[in-house]
Amino acid sequence: MNRFNVLLNGELIRLRRYNLFAASLFVSAIWVGIIHFLNVEDVTTIVPQLIFLDVTTMATLLVGVSFIYEKDESTIRTMLVAPISKNQYLLAKLIANIIPSILSLTIMYLYSKLIKTIEINYFLLLGAVALVSFFHSLMGILLTYFTKDFTNLIMVIMLLFIILILPVILVEFNIITNEIFAKGSYILPSKAALMVIMGTARIIDRWEIIFSLIYLIGSCLVLYYLVHRQFDLYALRERGE
Repeated sequence: MNRFNVLLNGELIRLRRYNLFAASLFVSAIWVGIIHFLNVEDVTTIVPQLIFLDVTTMATLLVGVSFIYEKDESTIRTMLVAPISKNQYLLAKLIANIIPSILSLTIMYLYSKLIKTIEINYFLLLGAVALVSFFHSLMGILLTYFTKDFTNLIMVIMLLFIILILPVILVEFNIITNEIFAKGSYILPSKAALMVIMGTARIIDRWEIIFSLIYLIGSCLVLYYLVHRQFDLYALRERGE
């Protein structure tokens, strides 16, 4: 446990050093600005939507950028000779990457509670954000295994945004109202992420929440297995072997 705590603290220090916390705060300020200038008093449904946009994009991007910086610093080589397990290394990175999402959530929630009206249990929202952030952090790590540099990573994330997230946004904001398209969006993990977060506002059916939770948790297990299994190959490439 002491080794894990040291690892986790090291990950948080790296997030500060790479200015990833600052980037997260900047994006949070944008979301708060949107909430402020919306001519709506009750933001119970709006805040979860903004949180969904924040978590699904930032969690994937931040963990990917962190890995890219570690590549440049050859940090992975140091990790390979340290007395730690793959699980400890990966879990420390994943948990650390959830912190910016929680920070963003807290800022939006506090502002909405103090200035606007929001009827959502913070701790339910916290649990939903942690799960969704964990899933997208896993996705970000897996993407990083197969990207060469920051530019390549951004291009892949943009492609995934178009394929996985944009269709869900189009349905959520009624830009596309086709019933077949809407039902088809349920096969996307980002739809499950949205349902889990929106479920905290108690505006969707219980079966959707249960289905989405099972989908996301199952997807996390599959992704973690893939991330864990591919880690050795990634490490060997970084060592030039």
